[in-house]
Amino acid sequence: MLALFRYNMKLLLTAKQRGSTNALAPIARELQTRGHQLTLYATGNDNEALGFNGLPYQQITPAEEDYGRLVRGYDAVILGLSGKDTPDGHFLRAATTARIPTLAVLDQNGNYEGRLGKNPVYLPTVLAVMDETCLKTAGKELTPEMLEEAAKRSKIVGWPAFDHFAVLRQGFSAQARADLLKKLVLNPDQQVYFHATQNIHPNSDYSKRFPGTHDEKLLSYSYELNATDMIFEVASDLNLKLVVKPHPGEEYVQNKTREMAEQHGFTYLQAKACNTVDLILSAASITATRSSCLTEATLLDKNTGAILPDSVGRNWGATCQPVALGAIPAMYNWNGGAEILSMLTSSDQEIQAKLAQDRKKFSVDGKASQRLAELVESLR
Repeated sequence: MLALFRYNMKLLLTAKQRGSTNALAPIARELQTRGHQLTLYATGNDNEALGFNGLPYQQITPAEEDYGRLVRGYDAVILGLSGKDTPDGHFLRAATTARIPTLAVLDQNGNYEGRLGKNPVYLPTVLAVMDETCLKTAGKELTPEMLEEAAKRSKIVGWPAFDHFAVLRQGFSAQARADLLKKLVLNPDQQVYFHATQNIHPNSDYSKRFPGTHDEKLLSYSYELNATDMIFEVASDLNLKLVVKPHPGEEYVQNKTREMAEQHGFTYLQAKACNTVDLILSAASITATRSSCLTEATLLDKNTGAILPDSVGRNWGATCQPVALGAIPAMYNWNGGAEILSMLTSSDQEIQAKLAQDRKKFSVDGKASQRLAELVESLR
């Protein structure tokens, strides 16, 4: 009888932006456990490269003429989709030219032309997407020719960057909740209603790191403050005692979030007071505006609501997966706060069951990385 032989592949994994490095890291770990030989290149800045933290990656800045040499000799190239004009795109085209199979992992449902370009020749061999809505969104952005070819190459895998959320959700104990709330001087016997803010002043150090005019940043700051004021007023009317935790980028000489929270008698936490995921797991409900907390809270199976008034919020909500999928309720007008907070904090079992059922539209089973590793192995 022939002995079973497992072929260990020589694989290149590379990504630039943080979303892409976050998505590839768990796949790299899964491929490592299967005995494959990996080379990892991070091509972004120090913060972007941190998605690969704990893995033996190299941080490089390739020149145009380097990509052909860098892909040579690999059985397959696995890459992020940071953009067609980023190193991710250059690696994809170099591997395609060298006839090396490629697998590209989508991390957001949007900007398809910016990520994939216009030439179907340079689509990856396999395009890993999160769910069935991705191609619907792509259909609004890509040419019919590109969409047709992308659809042929697409495989639904889930959200590899959030595989660990399945473990976090299952492993967070009542004792861990009690310990955290006591540390924060909160009563473990009472419900915690967590609101995350994004009131980033245009003159803050964090804001200065990003493009945009002062007027544009001031407009965004005013919008967020108004949304915070609205939800605080509604929470007070409903006699809800919110726990408020700001975005780390809010650090500035002026702290409007703290002032507003104290006016309402809410608990204000410093941005570094605790791990946000632990706070989410300890809370009965989570609300936020344009925040990654919405994604995290939904995947952690918590009552979650998006506060996205007017066209600014609606446009952002279209790119936020739990909102776009209808997995969580969202309010788009300045008068809808009472309805959404009442729903999230209701003791009505039918309402709670409906919220839980909707969240299944955007959930994780912890196996996306396994599915992706199997797709990589199918390329040999």
